[in-house]
Amino acid sequence: MKFIADIMVGKLARYMRMAGYDVMYINTASDDEIIKIARETDRIILTRDSLMLARREFKKGIIKYLYIKEDKLENQLDQIKLDLKVSLKPNLVRCIECNEKLIKVKKEDVKNKVPPYVYKTQKNFLYCKNCDKYYWRGTHYQNIKKAFLNMG
Repeated sequence: MKFIADIMVGKLARYMRMAGYDVMYINTASDDEIIKIARETDRIILTRDSLMLARREFKKGIIKYLYIKEDKLENQLDQIKLDLKVSLKPNLVRCIECNEKLIKVKKEDVKNKVPPYVYKTQKNFLYCKNCDKYYWRGTHYQNIKKAFLNMG
């Protein structure tokens, strides 16, 4: 299941990526661009834009979409879980910034690329070659888990 999120659900896009889902998010994309990408790449549009849904592509069922009803992130995640019948839990396999698949890297390869304390206390590291960014399951990971646990 692949998604594209409009500008109204950018935070949701990041959390869906944290759950391992392929979610495109281009905050400068117009409705036309989002629809074109969704059609060409078989993506489900995530949106809070009721005006977009009035367009022909949506009314005729040409485009798959999920209208996100709630403002609060936890409720949005809960809606996706219920409406699409998917599992949502932290699964760091995608870069939360660019959606690229993360690559496992050896600890010794990150020695001078992460803070010394992180290097000393962590064993597993992931890398985004597109963003040149490293990931690990530090204290922020507990906060991410909490957001997913607070659904519903």
